[in-house]
Amino acid sequence: MHRSLTPPAESIAILGCLGLFVTFAAILPTVWLDNVPTLLRDISWLGLIAIGQAMLITSGEFDLSVGSVFGFTALVFVLMLQLGLGAPASFLVAMAVALGIGALNGVLSWVFGLPSLLVTLGFLFVYRGLIQFFTGGFPISIPETVRESGLILFLSGTSFGLHNSILICAAVLAVATFTLGRTRFGAHLLSVGGDLNAAKACGVPVAATKIRTFMICSGLAGLAGIVAVSKLSAVTATSGEGLEFEAIAAAVIGGCSLRGGVGSAWGALLGVATLMSLKAGLILMGVNMFIYQLLLGAVLVGLIAIKGVFPMLREAK
Repeated sequence: MHRSLTPPAESIAILGCLGLFVTFAAILPTVWLDNVPTLLRDISWLGLIAIGQAMLITSGEFDLSVGSVFGFTALVFVLMLQLGLGAPASFLVAMAVALGIGALNGVLSWVFGLPSLLVTLGFLFVYRGLIQFFTGGFPISIPETVRESGLILFLSGTSFGLHNSILICAAVLAVATFTLGRTRFGAHLLSVGGDLNAAKACGVPVAATKIRTFMICSGLAGLAGIVAVSKLSAVTATSGEGLEFEAIAAAVIGGCSLRGGVGSAWGALLGVATLMSLKAGLILMGVNMFIYQLLLGAVLVGLIAIKGVFPMLREAK
């Protein structure tokens, strides 16, 4: 048995996040501190997506459509409100759509045997196309008459000085952490991601576990979209665009193995905090956002390379 050659991924994410926070606080003390509430709000939105993505990656699958699901679910929610359905009913319809999308991804991947990477890549374009078709390139807004409804006020409001989206993300984090660490479903999810054949031999319901995890991933992406549009009051053709790549990068930074079987909700959220701190700091410094994209790609490739090299070094011993 060999010792791990790298510290726990969560520790790396914590150090990276703290390092960025302290650095930008020193460079831009007043502006940075004033921006913290908005930063935490943005972390909570992407955090919901990343937690679902981390659980799916841990099960051995990927979902490249979560950014489009984020925008499409928000669009369905707003359209239902415009039809006069009411906020609670519109929320339920939109969430049902998001969960249905996840179920479809799972069925196509595990009943018909299609690669989840390609299935969700295709749906990325399908849902993005639907968003662009219905918006026509113009924002679609929540009607003024329902913006004061209790549900929308809760989703867009604050409690104890924090955006309610932060509290929602914290609740989801607690449930996801408990699920992965303390439930039979969590054990099944880890086992199908770690060794699929062994899981089948032990009687784990592989297809059901995978489909449920796809539904969780899409459901959390949809929830994030509804929370975001409740705050922003409108959905646009670009809502959620590119979030799938940030969510995957956050999950990898937080310790998810791209081979499956290893990952945590905490790690994914820490990865999000690291990325969003970097992004916010660069924006406040006036740095071109292409630099953030370059750094995001470099960090992701670097982490994948490191996680591929170290296991080979251990096996060589």
